[in-house]
Amino acid sequence: MEQISILLLDDDENTRRGLSSFLRIQGYTVKTAATPSEALAELEQGGIDLLLTDVRMHEMDGIRLTQKAIGLFPDVTVVIMTAYGNVKDAVAAMRAGAFDYLTKPLDQDELLVVLRKAADHASLITEVRSLRKGVGPASPYEGLVGGSEEMREVFRFIANAAASDSSVIITGETGSGKEMVARAIHAHGSRRDHPMIAVSCGALPEALIESELFGHVKGAFTGAVSGRTGKIRSADGGTLFLDEIATLTPSSQVKLLRVLEERKFEPLGGDSTIGVDIRIIAATNEDLGRAVREGRFRKDLFYRLNVLHLELPPLRSRREDIPLLVRHILEKLGRGSLRVSSGAMNMLIRHEWPGNVRELENAIESAVASMRGDRLSVEHLPAALGTPEKAWAMRLSEKVDFFEKQLILEKLKETDGNITRAARDLGCPLRSFRRKLERYSIRHKSFKRPLKT
Repeated sequence: MEQISILLLDDDENTRRGLSSFLRIQGYTVKTAATPSEALAELEQGGIDLLLTDVRMHEMDGIRLTQKAIGLFPDVTVVIMTAYGNVKDAVAAMRAGAFDYLTKPLDQDELLVVLRKAADHASLITEVRSLRKGVGPASPYEGLVGGSEEMREVFRFIANAAASDSSVIITGETGSGKEMVARAIHAHGSRRDHPMIAVSCGALPEALIESELFGHVKGAFTGAVSGRTGKIRSADGGTLFLDEIATLTPSSQVKLLRVLEERKFEPLGGDSTIGVDIRIIAATNEDLGRAVREGRFRKDLFYRLNVLHLELPPLRSRREDIPLLVRHILEKLGRGSLRVSSGAMNMLIRHEWPGNVRELENAIESAVASMRGDRLSVEHLPAALGTPEKAWAMRLSEKVDFFEKQLILEKLKETDGNITRAARDLGCPLRSFRRKLERYSIRHKSFKRPLKT
């Protein structure tokens, strides 16, 4: 990872001098500014990746400066320095779009950790900028967006699968885009001029699955007042996409296996055999191998389907694609001109997205519906993504743990590892103190000094 270039803003000369010297020793390129106007002028010149700024300044406070800097220079990452324990400043900084904050007096190790994270963030912005200039939010396949290595691998798989006529199994979490991949394979394959028929097996009652897939003749069962073609026959010449295939009934699995092996089937209640020429693409969020071992899915059917296999990556494993996806979603909603604040984008990138791209789409659609103006900010995002206050509280908890651990380590060193004395001096019950040692993986015996001989 290349070192980022830093603009240090602080109205105290001694702070600027000391901190800039420390950062240069660490290998960073550092420029300094004494006032917000000087900082904005430096940012105007370009070449700055990160603005490290104090909050309390005479000309303009760091919160207002953050808002202005991000509005003018959206690719610049901002880290705020604030007095220890100043909750309002920390929350306001995050609302303004700051990437992170540091409490004064600065801890050098903590500063370097934040800078490493900021370097990752700056690298991500550079990558996204490059992608926008290159492939942009579009991709060779409609609806599939991303420039990450994971998505490039997906695109390679689609190209290979489209050149084949073999059966495919696509696995992945809910909302990861399995049907989009199936449609891309079909659209770029030799069957593109014939239909792709999609069936959600999990959405069908067991009593209707076979009728839905294989069709039925008139009078095949009570209520069958007319015949039904069935999805398999409708897909003749094209592709049959079976989503949630692990939910198929045992009898449906047997009949589907025959379709794969013999390219023929009989409708429910019928005597005649119908021949079909179809390609099957199946999808599931289950482990089909486990379903086979547990006897819920036929082994022979699994092998027939699992000729080509793709495991779709979850969104949290390709976070660098999120800015491109957000832009793509906004364009789909007809709001492509909307700007997304740095704070909102940071929150979107950091979220775990258990519902994957589908959850991201819902979050953006909800945000757009609740906002006015041309700037999507943190307050427009759904509460389920968290709040600046919640994110701040999580960081505060981490800081409290860090300082508590340091205090315990210092006291154990002072007492030569005597936990009874250390607990008493810290005013902590011995039982609680032992739990803290276990929590922080501290071995108090390592602090005992060897006996002199």
